[in-house]
Amino acid sequence: MADNLIMRVFMETIENIIGPNGLKSILNYAHLEKYIDQIPPDNDEKEIPVQDLHRLYLSLHEMFGNKGTHSLQLRVGRENVHRGLQKRPGIARAMQLASHLVPEITKMRIALERLTQYMKEASSHASADFVEIQEKEGCFILIQKDNIESEGITSSVPACGVTLGIIEALVEWITGHPHEVREIECRAMGHSADVFEVSKKPKKEK
Repeated sequence: MADNLIMRVFMETIENIIGPNGLKSILNYAHLEKYIDQIPPDNDEKEIPVQDLHRLYLSLHEMFGNKGTHSLQLRVGRENVHRGLQKRPGIARAMQLASHLVPEITKMRIALERLTQYMKEASSHASADFVEIQEKEGCFILIQKDNIESEGITSSVPACGVTLGIIEALVEWITGHPHEVREIECRAMGHSADVFEVSKKPKKEK
């Protein structure tokens, strides 16, 4: 099960971009009519079947293609972080305390480690190594092997915009400025995992 917040943010973002009728059309196309006029509550209770979220991802790609869906996904990912931190002030304070008076790279590692912990808590995956972080000289690498964004999708370009937006927003929140984040491998493109590269240098220094 997925938490209510991510589905709510997804639906609200779609509605803000293409209007209530556009949202209804997408939900009808995805056979998710049960969400029409029944937006999930604004909390992190796990009440959304993962299949429903996956069906929404697939339908957006079928209707708009990856390029048309990408900017929407980024907005959903970023908004999910902003709303999530507001809804979970204890987690936000814990990360801020842990990162107080430490180098920026350490702050980034703390945030990425908390993200992978959340991914593990939110997943029913049997193996603990389906998501991991590697540190290289100029970047961090986040590897995820079961992201539902790329499940069942074929694309010539990376397809995991929500995860990309989440990483961007989380790193910017904990460091105070944006860092470049790229999806360098994607299962939708035939790779074995979705791989994200997070630059250690802020964008303004490039």
